[in-house]
Amino acid sequence: MRKPGFMRLLCALFAAVFISCAGSNQTIESPQQMPIDAVGVAGNQPVSYDELVQNYRSGNINGEFTLEELQEFLPIYLDYKAKILSAQDAGYFENEGILSEYEVYAKQAAYSFWLENKIRPTLFDEFKFRYDHELKSSHLLIAVDQAASPQDTLEAYNRLMEAREKILAGATIAELDGEYSSKRNGRSMGGDLPWFSVGATVKEFEDVLYSLDVGEISTPFRTQFGYHIVQLEEKRERQPARLVSHIFLRGNQAPSRLDSAYKELAEGSDWSETVKKYTQDTPSAGNGGRIGWIEYGSRYDASFIDQVMTSDPSLPFTETISTTYGYHLLKIDSVRTYSSEQERDDFLMGLLESSRTIRKSNGFIVDWLEEYYGGEVNDSALMLFSEFAKGQDSTEFKDINLDQSLGNESLFSFSETNATVSDFLSYLINNERGPFSSNYGDSWFDDFKEEIIDSKITDLALGEFPEFSDQTDNYKSGLVVYQINEDSVWSAATVDTTKLFSLYENDSDSYSYPTRYSYHLITSSRDTTLQKAIDFIKAGNSPDSVRANNIPVGVVSDSTGTFQGEPFDMLNSMEKETFSEIFEYNNRKAVFYLNDILPARRMTFKEAFNKLLSDYQPIREENWLNRLRNEYNVSVYPSKLEELYNNGTNE
Repeated sequence: MRKPGFMRLLCALFAAVFISCAGSNQTIESPQQMPIDAVGVAGNQPVSYDELVQNYRSGNINGEFTLEELQEFLPIYLDYKAKILSAQDAGYFENEGILSEYEVYAKQAAYSFWLENKIRPTLFDEFKFRYDHELKSSHLLIAVDQAASPQDTLEAYNRLMEAREKILAGATIAELDGEYSSKRNGRSMGGDLPWFSVGATVKEFEDVLYSLDVGEISTPFRTQFGYHIVQLEEKRERQPARLVSHIFLRGNQAPSRLDSAYKELAEGSDWSETVKKYTQDTPSAGNGGRIGWIEYGSRYDASFIDQVMTSDPSLPFTETISTTYGYHLLKIDSVRTYSSEQERDDFLMGLLESSRTIRKSNGFIVDWLEEYYGGEVNDSALMLFSEFAKGQDSTEFKDINLDQSLGNESLFSFSETNATVSDFLSYLINNERGPFSSNYGDSWFDDFKEEIIDSKITDLALGEFPEFSDQTDNYKSGLVVYQINEDSVWSAATVDTTKLFSLYENDSDSYSYPTRYSYHLITSSRDTTLQKAIDFIKAGNSPDSVRANNIPVGVVSDSTGTFQGEPFDMLNSMEKETFSEIFEYNNRKAVFYLNDILPARRMTFKEAFNKLLSDYQPIREENWLNRLRNEYNVSVYPSKLEELYNNGTNE
């Protein structure tokens, strides 16, 4: 049985898995040949005051502490250090089960650590910088399916390079859009784009556009929609968003009716009442015509956004304006401002989190790391292998006879890993892709890259973040201490049963049963159903057979010698093989049937075993800790701790 305080204490040390420890350590008032700031020692390893405070604070929410708290914590921490030393000597840090659990944790933690400590801050800084500007652009787009063959993607790339040369020679995107861009429902997928800013489009498109100078045209690049080239036409400072309400009408009579609304408002009519009287925008009518915050890049037609953003916010409302939607009177309720830089940062972080710029999936993190570490793909080798695999008809991957020269070609390099075409083929075989090579899918290479990066993510995090190394080391130590506690204190398999038997023999009162009452508790929502069960038992049938005879009642059997108040205290006054009075129990009708009255007796050793194990555990633990303290020379220096605390070292 495990001590209840185990998890609480572990959290106090390393916020991971904690230790259970108690008892006292050797106290030495005047440590000799120890560092001046040593407050204790375990295994000839001095524990400094700073180390003690740091580990206390790791499990203390507010980080504050008193001398008394440190005095209480110091022997616990030294016992923990002794357990670590014992575990090292016993080989726990090489235990396969512990290492396997550690590796699972470390990888999961690495993904989270990369996202929270590198990716999100980096993307936020980028997002914040880009947020200050709005861009005007136009593009050509050739739609390419995500699973398109290398030949199709190469064809799209070359077509756009051809168009780019024409633009550099003086042609415009508007002139080339009809010839080069793909069509959807008869309309070009390329052409002129409205003003927008960060977060309004997919990240790949945004990255390219923000990298351009005004007038510059990109080389072909890929997004989820296909291949693009884009030209940055204008760049300006961002205009703050505006909170907008409107009165909206359609049709030939709309201008004259809005003129009437305008006159009523000018004469002092209430805006909200005028909205209800005139507007045809039903969703906003009950909210004063409020349609929300609007800025360049919002999901509205460009003509409407232009009208909103060029309206004078100092006016109470505009005159009638015309957009592609119809006719409006606009009211600018607010222009976005921030009371502090922190408020602005919080707002921008919210925008970033809700944008397409950042995602919390492992795949997103893998893609970011591929770019961050400069992962490189040998496209020509990938195309050759793709053509080769798809040309093998019904051949299984394991039976492919790959040309050695192609097999040795570098296919993907990432952070000192150089994967060849042969490595990719081995991956396909081991992951049972297909099984026929003719089923080869180009997305399988993305899975191959992800597996490589996934296999390195923990080591990369350890190299990038010293604090991640500390976190994972502490977790591993927690696993080790947990296991050594399990083996040395909690496990029934390792306990000396002669000690338990001695405890059993010397304390008969603690391992005895009192007089016990064996009963059945029968419950039902209906009196008549409960009475059927009573009659069934009175006829000589077993209470355990009631439900089997289609009487829908609840039946629970148990025995007790300890009465916890109503209704169980009534068992004490019942006769054997009788029923109690019917009573209410958990909003149901209920009755007790007393099967037997079991006389008080001593438990057998087997019956007492779990209680013996629990009672012996504190003794067992204290004996173990005393052995560790002696073996590893654990000593506490309380006077030094008090001196350092009083000298202000706690600040």
